[in-house]
Amino acid sequence: MDHTLLVLGLLKLQEMHGYHLGDLIDKRLSYLTDLKKPTLYHLLAKLEAAGDVAQSLSREGNRPERRTYRLTESGAAHFDALLRDNLQDAPAAYFADDIGLLFLSELPAAEARACLDQKRAGMSGRLAAMQAALERHTPGTPAYFTLQHHVLHLRAESAWLDSLLDQLKKRAVREDILRCIAEDESPAPASRRAAR
Repeated sequence: MDHTLLVLGLLKLQEMHGYHLGDLIDKRLSYLTDLKKPTLYHLLAKLEAAGDVAQSLSREGNRPERRTYRLTESGAAHFDALLRDNLQDAPAAYFADDIGLLFLSELPAAEARACLDQKRAGMSGRLAAMQAALERHTPGTPAYFTLQHHVLHLRAESAWLDSLLDQLKKRAVREDILRCIAEDESPAPASRRAAR
């Protein structure tokens, strides 16, 4: 759904050649999405089959024909519906690195800290890049709000990671994840059930 919203939205702003659209997403919007060109072209074909996008062929000089994509009325309505859904949604947050954290105790403590130190260094680099991008945009614009969202998230993530690393310096994490999960599923004690 997010890829569809992005593609329809960009085409609502301007008709584009498929290559230009892919290049824009890859070079300027990669912080928002992992949409790659092969998937983009598959999505464009799907949107065209659904009647949301139309294409025309053009040629400049001796160059090969290029396909220009534009939004149809149906596509504009689809975009509006997806946009409203997206802005109203409060999605659950899933972080890919949380799975690794579940198994943190499976590494020797020093190695676990070294891995997390590398994560912290990478996060610092991403934060610096996002902050620099944010500073190039005018406050109050949609691009500014989007980049600001990433900057604030990365700052919070960095603070959390600093806290975790500080805790790991004091003690190693040694906990059986299966036991933790089982404890989470156990019934609440009688005193907690009564309080509800």
